[in-house]
Amino acid sequence: MKRLRGAWLPLFLLLAVLAGVPRPAAASAGQSADSAADLSLEDLLNTEVVTAARKPESLHATAAAAYVITHEDIARSGATNIPEALRLAPGVEVAQIGNNRWAVTVRGFNGRFADKLLVLMDGRSIYSPLFSGVMWEFEDTLLDEVERIEVIRGPGAAIWGANAVNGVINIITRKARDTQGELAVAQAGSDLPGQLAYRHGGETTDGYYRAWGKAFAHDASVDAAGQRGNDYWRSARAGFRRDGASGAGSRYVVSGEAYASPTGDRWNLADVAAPSGHDATNIKLVGQGGHLLGRREWQDEDGADSALQSYIDYQDIDAQGEIRQKRTTVDLDYQRRLLLGARNDFIWGVGYRYSRDDIVAQDIFTFTPQRASQTLASVFVQDEFALVPDQLRLIAGARLEHNNYTGLEPQPNLRAVWTPTSRQSVWAAASRAVHTPSRADESAQLNLLVIPPDPPQSPLPVLLRTVPSRDGLTDSEKVNTFEFGYRRQLAATLSLDAAAFYSRYNNIRSAALSSRQVVLQPVPYVLQLINPVAAIDAHTRGFELTVDWQPAPEWRLQPSYSYLDVSGFTSSSDVAVQSDALAQNGTAPVQQISLRTSWTPGARQQWDLWLRHVGRLENADGVGTPIAAYSTLDARFALRPLPALELSLVGQNLLRDRHVEFAPDLLPSVMLQVERSFYLKARYQF
Repeated sequence: MKRLRGAWLPLFLLLAVLAGVPRPAAASAGQSADSAADLSLEDLLNTEVVTAARKPESLHATAAAAYVITHEDIARSGATNIPEALRLAPGVEVAQIGNNRWAVTVRGFNGRFADKLLVLMDGRSIYSPLFSGVMWEFEDTLLDEVERIEVIRGPGAAIWGANAVNGVINIITRKARDTQGELAVAQAGSDLPGQLAYRHGGETTDGYYRAWGKAFAHDASVDAAGQRGNDYWRSARAGFRRDGASGAGSRYVVSGEAYASPTGDRWNLADVAAPSGHDATNIKLVGQGGHLLGRREWQDEDGADSALQSYIDYQDIDAQGEIRQKRTTVDLDYQRRLLLGARNDFIWGVGYRYSRDDIVAQDIFTFTPQRASQTLASVFVQDEFALVPDQLRLIAGARLEHNNYTGLEPQPNLRAVWTPTSRQSVWAAASRAVHTPSRADESAQLNLLVIPPDPPQSPLPVLLRTVPSRDGLTDSEKVNTFEFGYRRQLAATLSLDAAAFYSRYNNIRSAALSSRQVVLQPVPYVLQLINPVAAIDAHTRGFELTVDWQPAPEWRLQPSYSYLDVSGFTSSSDVAVQSDALAQNGTAPVQQISLRTSWTPGARQQWDLWLRHVGRLENADGVGTPIAAYSTLDARFALRPLPALELSLVGQNLLRDRHVEFAPDLLPSVMLQVERSFYLKARYQF
C-alpha cells in the first residue's frame, strides 16, 4: 500500500483505548531488566565501551569523543534501519538521499560514498574496498539483535587502521543467551508496505544459539514535481549466532548471515547526443552475499587475555547493464592484552586482510584490470600508563599498516584522561590517520557528465571523463587531529558530555584537467580527460555537546548540539582543483540540533518525541547544488496490552509533507524527497 490515508488516526485511537486495559500481574516479557529506561545517569556513564581502546572500559573514563546508542534508544527512536538509528549520536551526519540510499559521515566530507568513516559490525568491517565507503542499502540486520552501537568521533586509526579517519562506528549484536525464546515482529505503513521478522533462541550443553530471518519492502519516494522515483527497496536476509565455552575460561562465537536485496536507482547517464547531455535511466541493483565469522577469546597462564577473530565475506552487486562486482574478502585479526606491573595496561595485535574482486563494467564505467586483489597487513601496539592511579592515565600507541597502493603507513596516537572524581573526567588527544586509495581511485574510468553546447563559447558538447593516473595515486590522504573533551555528572539526574576538535587534512582527492580532443562519433563532441590528483588541503573545527536530564523518574530529556566548520584550499593552479577546494566549504551543515524526550508513565506505555534541525548545505553534491535547512519531528506511542505483546505507532517527518536532505553525488540524478510517513508495529516475544 502506498499510503495509510486516513487509517492512522483510528489506529492511534485504538492504541489509546487499549491503554486502559488492566495491567497483567506478570512482568513484561522481553523487557530487559537492564534496559536504559531502568538505569540511572550514573549507570549510563559507566556503560561499557570497547571500541575506543579495544578493551572494556567505562564511558566515563574513555579518552575519546564516544557515544553509545543503546538497545533501548533504538527501540524508542522508531528507527527501521541502521542509518536512521545513527541519527541518535551527536556529530554524526545522516542524510537520506532516497528510500534506499543514505549519506553517512562523522565531522564532515559526506556523500553517498563517504570514505572517511570506518563501520564495523561485531568487529567485521563493512567498508567496501571498491570505493572505500558503505553501501547502506546492502548492510542491514535485525535491530532487535543490536545490543548497542558505539560511535567514536575522531580518528581511530591507531588501533583500527586505515580509513578510520573521522570516526569509527561499531554495531555490536547481543549475546545469544540474551535472545532466548521466540520473537515475531510485523510492521506496515505508508512507505513500508510490510516487514516481517522472526527469531528463535535456544540452549545447548555448552552455550546458546539463535537463528533469525527478516524481509521487508519499501516503496519509492518522490521528486520535487511529485513524480515517483525508482528508489524502491526489497530485502530478505537470514542469520545465526552460536556462543559457547570450551573449558578453562575459553569462549567462542560463530555467526553468519546471507542476504539478497534488489533495489532501484535512476542515473543520469552521460550522452553526447542528448540535448540535455544525459539520459535518465532506471537501474536495478541486486546485491547478494553473505559472511561467516568466528571469534575465540581465552586467558593464558600468565594472565594475558587473547582474542583471535577471522571472517570470510562474499558480495555480488549487479547494477544490471552497467557494472557488476563480485568480491571475496578474508580477514584475520589477533590481539593480546597483558598487565605489565601495577601501572601498565599493554595491548598489541596483528591483522591481515585479503580481498579479490572481479568487476565487469560497460558504457559509463571501465575498470582496468578487470580482476584485482588488495592486501592490508598491520601491527599495532598501545600502552596505557597510570601516572596517578585511578586518576590520571596516559595512552600512547601506533599502528603500522601496509597496503597495495601507498605502501607502509604509520598512524600514531597520544591520549590522556584525568578523572579527579567518579563524576567528572577531562581528556585530550592528538592523533594521525590515513585514508588509502580505493579500487575505484586507482583503476576506474568514468564518463562523468556532458556539458551541453553553449554557443558561441562552446559550440560542441563536452564529455568529462575521469581516467586513472598513469602512475597511480602514490600518496594517501592524511589527517592530524587535536581533541579535547569534558564529561560531568552535575547531579543525580543531570549530566553533560562536550568535545571540541581541530583537524588538518592533506592530499584530499580531487580531479585536474588533462588533455582534450575532438571526437566525431556518434556526434562531434569534445572529450575532456580528468586525472585524479591529491591536491587539496582542508581544516575542520567544531564542537559537540550532549546533555542527559531526568526531571522525573518516568521522564527523560536528551538535547544535543553539533557545530562544524569545513574550509578547503589548494596551491594548485588548475581551475578544476581550485573549484573543488572551494566546494569543500559547503559540504557539511554548520549546525545540527536534536532534542529527544521520553515519557514512561507506567510499565505498559511509552511516549517518545524526537525533534531535529539540520543546517543548510551550500554544496551537497560537489557541483554547487544547495540544500535548504530543515527540521523534522518523529513521534512514537507504544503500548503493552499483554506481557508478551508490544504495539507501537510511529510517525516520522511530521512537520512537513516532504523535504530534501541530500543531492546524489558522483552519479548525477534527480533529487528525491523524504516524505512524512507512519507505520504500525507489533512485537510478540514468548
